[in-house]
Amino acid sequence: MSDSKKILFITENISWGGSELLWSKTVLELIYFNHHIAICVNEKLKLPKEILTLEKEAKITINLLSDNSLPFLKRIINRVLPYNKRFKSPNLKHKFIIDFNPDLIVINQGFNFNGVNSMLFALQHKLSYVTISHAVNEGQWPNIALRKKMQVGFKNSIKNYFVSQNNLLVTQNQLGTILKNAQIVRNPFNVSFKINLDFPQSDSFHLAFVGRYDFYAKGQDLILQTLSDEKWKNRNLIVNFYGEGNDIENLKDLIEMYQLKNVIVHSHTSTEQIWKTNHGLILTSRFEGLPIVIVEAMLCKRFVIVTNVSGSKELVIDNETGFIAAAPRPEYVDEALERAWQQRMNWEEIGLKARQEITTQIPENPANDFAYKLQHILSNL
Repeated sequence: MSDSKKILFITENISWGGSELLWSKTVLELIYFNHHIAICVNEKLKLPKEILTLEKEAKITINLLSDNSLPFLKRIINRVLPYNKRFKSPNLKHKFIIDFNPDLIVINQGFNFNGVNSMLFALQHKLSYVTISHAVNEGQWPNIALRKKMQVGFKNSIKNYFVSQNNLLVTQNQLGTILKNAQIVRNPFNVSFKINLDFPQSDSFHLAFVGRYDFYAKGQDLILQTLSDEKWKNRNLIVNFYGEGNDIENLKDLIEMYQLKNVIVHSHTSTEQIWKTNHGLILTSRFEGLPIVIVEAMLCKRFVIVTNVSGSKELVIDNETGFIAAAPRPEYVDEALERAWQQRMNWEEIGLKARQEITTQIPENPANDFAYKLQHILSNL
């Protein structure tokens, strides 16, 4: 087709998670526009079957990048050479970009800075690009050199997409400038928009903590420390953990250290099954983008307890559709959990309000919406 364009998706992440849903599902939507689509990812990233199937059907091109592209012999020689004389790995990502020569590059980054070198490379070679930022850590600010790179990269992007208003605000504070080319987008989710689950019937009150085991970001230690108080040990409250990650052993150690009998660590469980058996979500993150698990819980008519970080509070009305802890500290988690506990007989009603609210805040098909945003940009290139 004469209006067919070449689009390159680059993701800077090496492990699959919520940050990969928007770009990957958008690829599935853009196929119908008959564009030539390529994907450039680290070989460690486990791509979903839908994407791999498209490659097998020759509908997209996938370029897998190795962490070390030097031949084995040169790597051996490097061990004895001074640093300034060592063989350097060729930048295969840059070579692929030049060879593909895309009309538009979509730079997907887990934070708001790890795609900056790709931005600057695109700018250097006069290639149009947009960015997607999935999380911003208020406790991790760029140094002078990185800040200058970010200023240039974001300023010269056609559009900078953020998954929460707070992430955009913090990024602007870090850069010291208003990003007039910024826009908020929503991530896809893993349940049907029209899902209709019954409220769990149980003698106990069950909360689900859904997220990777990464204390630095997700703060599982905060809820465990909170639950160590005798008042929670003596209440009929069960907290169920679902996820995987590097801090799994630390999680189990803290459960044992605090002698928590009301905490259960589960193996992989489907999203829908989680919300068939839990009355609400608790998420004590230290920083976020806008957690997909909040959207999924609310769609399933479940209330949420979240910490006031990043975009976590943007979809939650305190004391109406959920409960917001003032900060990621045990005392504030305890305060919010106590408010929720005092309303435990109303959890079903609060969950109904949560669903009503979330359906006004998110589109039914975020990937389709994003595909049309990119299509609009492409039509004006």
